[in-house]
Amino acid sequence: MKRTVFLILLSALFLLAAAPRALAQEPQEPDIDQVINNQIENLTRLFKLDEVQIFFVDSVLQYNYPAMMEEFNQTRKTGASNSDTYQAVTDKWMAATDDAFMKIFTEEQWQKYMKSSYGKEKKRREKRMQERAPAR
Repeated sequence: MKRTVFLILLSALFLLAAAPRALAQEPQEPDIDQVINNQIENLTRLFKLDEVQIFFVDSVLQYNYPAMMEEFNQTRKTGASNSDTYQAVTDKWMAATDDAFMKIFTEEQWQKYMKSSYGKEKKRREKRMQERAPAR
């Protein structure tokens, strides 16, 4: 009995000691370079990109992803907390990425892209953007 109580108290003490460190850790943003590399590997594998296409895809992602993150940070600094605001930022930069990919990919690759989950997301994004656009 004494041993069980001791183990419970020891466990509770350990949890209390570890809690402040766990709570103090800032949520870490994903490593942008790793995200880009994973995206390039996935696109290369799925759509059989050649070296020139890989170079251009890398260039597009190296520009668009950090620019999107910077716009997120600027939006956060303004005090925006509405998820629709952040969704609009994401949609803007991902639409720009899709537009660039359409110019980089061959017709066959683009058709395959549009049939993939990337294309389905592109269609959902276009619909959201259209709904947000002011009526004329």
